[in-house]
Amino acid sequence: MLKKISGFVFTALLFSTATLVQADTSFSKNESYNENQVSADIQGFGNRVLDQVGKSKYIKFDQQKTEYAYTITRYADSDIKYTGNPLDIKGVRFIKVQFFKDGTPGHTQVSTFTPSKYNNAIKIVKMDRDDDRPYEFDLGMDSDNKLYIINNDGSTTQLQQENEIKRHIPLTEKYKDMIF
Repeated sequence: MLKKISGFVFTALLFSTATLVQADTSFSKNESYNENQVSADIQGFGNRVLDQVGKSKYIKFDQQKTEYAYTITRYADSDIKYTGNPLDIKGVRFIKVQFFKDGTPGHTQVSTFTPSKYNNAIKIVKMDRDDDRPYEFDLGMDSDNKLYIINNDGSTTQLQQENEIKRHIPLTEKYKDMIF
């Protein structure tokens, strides 16, 4: 009987520690979130996330047999030319974000990072003037420095850090049997 009880206690302990490991990837709401904050308000954590992203050329995930990848790099202060009021961009740090789908590059956009509505995360915010907003997302990092995209419902998509992604295949090569 004592062996059964100790077996149940061990099983319960195992499940409780497994739950704690999994709980690290679910990002809780940031109670001090303010949508008017800028990059400088989270400069330390934001730099840690960008440093982790910079350890590889791409951050990527696979979904339904399609590979999605991003490159994120910092701009130097002198790389961005702003002709408006300098107070409008006070405390804002700019980054370059490019998206790839199965190796095919999307357009590169100027972005910034701001505090996220989730703890342990930054929000990548598009700063280009066109109306499309395809690259806005919450980028989280757990205590093991693993990166995640936080979905709207609070669930996460784990990102892999890679130096290579699928090779881009031009349309002329992809559909060569249909070209006359």
